[in-house]
Amino acid sequence: MDSEQPDPPPKARHRAHNRPARPYAVLLRLSEEEKAAIDAAAAVAQLTATGYAAKAAVAAASGVQALGGATGDLRDLQHELFAARRAVVMFGNNVNQAAAAFNASGQLPDWATEAVRLCAAAVARLDEVISRIDRNLR
Repeated sequence: MDSEQPDPPPKARHRAHNRPARPYAVLLRLSEEEKAAIDAAAAVAQLTATGYAAKAAVAAASGVQALGGATGDLRDLQHELFAARRAVVMFGNNVNQAAAAFNASGQLPDWATEAVRLCAAAVARLDEVISRIDRNLR
């Protein structure tokens, strides 16, 4: 395994634009903590913070109105999350390869500590989301 740094995260994408443009805007006032939480979630979703906030607001509003018909959508989402979790676990295996490199050479790659932290945080977050979805489906 190379000691190269992992690739940087992909650039945030804008959500699909409507033509003509959406006619309404909503102003959000956030604390530093709230803004940081939205920025982090938007980065994970590979969206801009504004696009993420808009999608989340519309999804929340739509979910309140049509929760009963969303079971199929939740099942699809649950399957996607299981697949994503498997991918994160595979990333964890790559971290194990870094540990093997350390055992062989006595040197831990520079990126290994951060990779372990990111992997553990991602698995914990995915487990939390999957548990919430599972509770809603029961």
